[in-house]
Amino acid sequence: MLRSSLLAALVGCAFVLAAPTVNTDANEVVDDVAILNFALTLEHLENAFYTQCLATFDAKDFAKAGYPDWVRGRFEQIAMHEATHVRFLEGALGDKATKPCEYKFPCDDPRSFSAISMALETVGTSAYLGAAPLIENKSYLADAGSILATEARQAAWVSSAVLKGSAWDGPFETPLGATLVFSLASQFIVSCPASNPPLPVSIKPTLSVSVIDTSARSAKLTFDRSADNKQPLCLAYFTGLDVKFTDIKQKGDEYTTTVPANLQGTVYVAVVDCTNTKPTDMNTLTGATMLEFPFSSSAKNVA
Repeated sequence: MLRSSLLAALVGCAFVLAAPTVNTDANEVVDDVAILNFALTLEHLENAFYTQCLATFDAKDFAKAGYPDWVRGRFEQIAMHEATHVRFLEGALGDKATKPCEYKFPCDDPRSFSAISMALETVGTSAYLGAAPLIENKSYLADAGSILATEARQAAWVSSAVLKGSAWDGPFETPLGATLVFSLASQFIVSCPASNPPLPVSIKPTLSVSVIDTSARSAKLTFDRSADNKQPLCLAYFTGLDVKFTDIKQKGDEYTTTVPANLQGTVYVAVVDCTNTKPTDMNTLTGATMLEFPFSSSAKNVA
């Protein structure tokens, strides 16, 4: 059964009032400093999330939400991990390090906090994995790999021990490019210092996905389409190392698609130009949305 996007369902509306500076020059060289600063941007966000939300809910709040005592303690450990990641990346970047932004998180209770935590840790894992091929310095690559593994462990713990779901999606994790990662993370960003270095991303329109008919796996898409964009559109599904596509049908201002049957766990989706078989920043027309496809412990892995 298809479940709606974690981030879209929890956030409801975009909080972005003043986004970070972004690189608009397609010929701009993305070097290790830019990649590390993008990673630091995400770590600042995660650090702020745990700091702000854990200060809002004490042990009694977690107990009232039905969680055992150790759950909040583990979240406190994750919070310390994220603070350590921030200090580590700031140390590597020195005076080139990007500064934290102002954020707003819809953590209304410990359960919404836990769901957002799972989403952020999952996106963080995909971000580090997607950036890995771009890192030239092998020492930086090993460092990023170490953080990636920790983020993946954290996501698995929240998903399984706290949310009672699966600790994994399949045999492969899903790499995601910086632009799609930013489209998910920026929902929590209110404003950033003007002095921060530009990020290696493009700004894409927001995409939301809602289920029309679960049995038919039909879904409705909501996004802004450019008036001069007349090419056929597809919905791309980023799952593990694979990208699947389904045709998008348009009737007036309404867009629909039929969701593939063999999807498991967390899947990222974005609208793309159907004439290209490999999604890139140029032919990806919207930001990403996270979809959840729960599966039981007796289900077969999707290769």
